[in-house]
Amino acid sequence: MYPSRLWTPQEVILWSKDNLKSYFPPGQGFHYSDTGYHLLGLIAEKITGNPLYQIYEEYFFKPLGMDHSHMVHYSEPLVQSEYPVADIYVDTVVLNNYRSLSIEFAGGGIISTSDDLLKFMKALVSNEIISAESFEQMKVWSKFAMGIDYGYGLVRFRTIPLLMPPKYNIWGNFGSTGSFLFYQPDIDLYLIGTFNQFRTTQKAIRFMLKTIDIVSKMK
Repeated sequence: MYPSRLWTPQEVILWSKDNLKSYFPPGQGFHYSDTGYHLLGLIAEKITGNPLYQIYEEYFFKPLGMDHSHMVHYSEPLVQSEYPVADIYVDTVVLNNYRSLSIEFAGGGIISTSDDLLKFMKALVSNEIISAESFEQMKVWSKFAMGIDYGYGLVRFRTIPLLMPPKYNIWGNFGSTGSFLFYQPDIDLYLIGTFNQFRTTQKAIRFMLKTIDIVSKMK
């Protein structure tokens, strides 16, 4: 809907407020929504006095050497890649030039590379960008699905007897386009990739678990 429309985060929040129903009173449940990330992005802008894309550059992209990452419709990468941005699909429709993707804002509106995401994840694992104390505070888990919990920007897979053995205990996050960024601490394995297709999250999860099966046999 409205593929050429450039959305502001305020418009997204107001549209959600006017058109979506509440699932429970505040503080009495969990339901995933990007509007919370939009509010967090706007809070960061208010505190720093800078737009969100500059905050990303100052605190993440430049310090970590994420030269090919940028915020879609808001900025350009610090270094232009020699490769084009991969196409992203809904069924057979290519969405790359849809200005309506601006609806993502702080909810996932970043274009990156596997190398850049590996730099980010290694920095997160080693507490370079978030202190160990702050990281622990992000682990306020709510059930997202069977064997999958959601915290503050974190997803974890936890053991379920017979169904999910301990080797599948990974943490990170995944996106609606079949993208994933996870870490398995026992075998020091980073899982990074994307299927570039909406509604392929389950496929991405199966791919990660299969990868863990293969790598764990090599250790």
